Amino acid sequence: MTDLSPQTLHLLPGDETVLKYLGAAAVLQWHSFPEAVQKTLLQQASSIGGLPLAGELQEKTRDLIRRTRT
Repeated sequence: MTDLSPQTLHLLPGDETVLKYLGAAAVLQWHSFPEAVQKTLLQQASSIGGLPLAGELQEKTRDLIRRTRT
């Protein structure tokens, strides 16, 4: 079972760029992920500390994914 407990991410210089590319790749491949993986990624994203807060993160994420399909 996947551990989805809150975790803090400590970023080093340059890590934000890496995360942008990794995030973009995940969004572009989103529909190839099994539904369970999609759900786990959304849940984990909501429990990460050490990053700026993003209100309504799951809805914003879903909107971004929807926009990439068109």
